[in-house]
Amino acid sequence: MLISLCIIAKDESATIAKLIQSVAAQSLLHRSCDFEFVVICNGCSDNTAEVAQRALKKTFGATSVAFRVHDAAEAGKARSWNLAVHQILNQAAETIIFMDADIHIADANVLADLAAKLSADEHVAAVSGWPVKDIALKPHKSIIDQFSLKISSQTPAPHSVNGSLYAARAEYLKNIWLPVPTPGEDGFLSAMIHTDGFSHPARLERIQRADRPTHYFEAHSVMGFFRHERRMTIGTTINGWICEKMWAGNHSSPAGPVIRDWNENEPMWVSKLVSSKVAGRFWALPPRLLTWRLHNLRGVGLAKALTRAPFSIVATLLNIWPCIQANRALKRQGSAHIW
Repeated sequence: MLISLCIIAKDESATIAKLIQSVAAQSLLHRSCDFEFVVICNGCSDNTAEVAQRALKKTFGATSVAFRVHDAAEAGKARSWNLAVHQILNQAAETIIFMDADIHIADANVLADLAAKLSADEHVAAVSGWPVKDIALKPHKSIIDQFSLKISSQTPAPHSVNGSLYAARAEYLKNIWLPVPTPGEDGFLSAMIHTDGFSHPARLERIQRADRPTHYFEAHSVMGFFRHERRMTIGTTINGWICEKMWAGNHSSPAGPVIRDWNENEPMWVSKLVSSKVAGRFWALPPRLLTWRLHNLRGVGLAKALTRAPFSIVATLLNIWPCIQANRALKRQGSAHIW
C-alpha cells in the first residue's frame, strides 16, 4: 500500500521545516507501507522550495520515504491541488493526506488515526482533521480569546473537508477537478465528494471528521478576523454559484472531467460566472450569509439556545462589515483571484 503525503505551501519558509519534522515523528510512518512526501510550492515569492528540500533531505534522506519538491510557477491552491492529484503524486497511491504548511499537529498518532478511520469504512471517501485555534493552548486567555474559542466550538462541520488537514481515498479524488480559481477550495471539494461530482443527491456521511482535535492553527488578530471573514464570505458565495451551475448541468456521471475541460478551454469561466451573477445588482450575497451564525440556535433546546445566543448575536453583528466588503469585492468581479 502506498500513502502520499502532500503539503501545498505558499510563502511558508518560516514554518514548513518544522511541519516536515513533525510528520517524520508520526507513528503512521512506522507502518509497513510505502510512503511518498511531496511539497508543492504554490506560486511562492520566498525560498519555501529551498527550505522544504533541505528539510526533506535532512529528515528522510536516510529512509525509504520517497520525497520531492515541485515548484509551481502559477499561484492558486485549486490549481496546485489539481496538479497534485492528477499529475504529481504517484498514481498508485491508495490514500492521500493533504496538509497546510502552517499547522501544528497535536500528537504523534494523528495521521495514523486519520488513516485508520478512513480505512474502517469503505463508504467513507475522506476524513477531515479537527482544527483548533492555537489560543486554546494559552494558560491565561483574554476575553477575546474566550469569545473566539466559544464561537468556533458552536460552528462544527462534521461532514466537511477542512483543507488544512485531511485524508482521502485516492480513487475518489481522481474523479475530481477543482475550478480554477476556486476561493475556499475545501468547500467545493466537499460538495464534489458528497454528490459524486453533482451526479447524485448529497450523501454527507461520505466525509467524516476525526474523533478528537488533530491540529492547531494560528488564531487571527482582530483585523485578521475581518479579513478572513471577508475571504470566507467571498468563497462561500462563489462556490454556491458554481454549485448551482453544476447542478443545472444534470450530470449522470461525475462532472470532474467537465470542470477539467472548462479550466483548460475556458480559463475565465469562473470570472464570467461571477460577472453574470453580480451584473446590475446592488446586493449580490445570499441573505443567509448575514445570519448564518444564528443557525446554531435551531433544534438545540431552549436552555442551550439561550446560552449560545449572546455569542451568536455578537458574531452576527461582527459579520456585517465583512459581508459589506465582500459584496463590494464581488461587484468589482476580480474576487475569485483573492485566494
